[in-house]
Amino acid sequence: MTPTERKLLPTLIDQVVALEVQESGDPSPRTLVAQILVAFDEGATPDLFCIEVASVPDGTWSPKPGAAHSLLLDDIVCIRTNPEPNQ
Repeated sequence: MTPTERKLLPTLIDQVVALEVQESGDPSPRTLVAQILVAFDEGATPDLFCIEVASVPDGTWSPKPGAAHSLLLDDIVCIRTNPEPNQ
């Protein structure tokens, strides 16, 4: 992610965003639409905790059961605010 996106992380807590994630060993990035819960941009392994969400017919987002994620900030390729439903 860009330095600008990284600086935005504290303002995105509780927001739904689309994260392009490429963990080590993945051949290509995947999109994860999630609500950011906590972001730690310090220490040896800066990371982000989020819960994956799905769009529902009324236009809101609903948490997916059992879909909590802990991601290293270095594995996040980019962050898109205002994700489209059904990504």
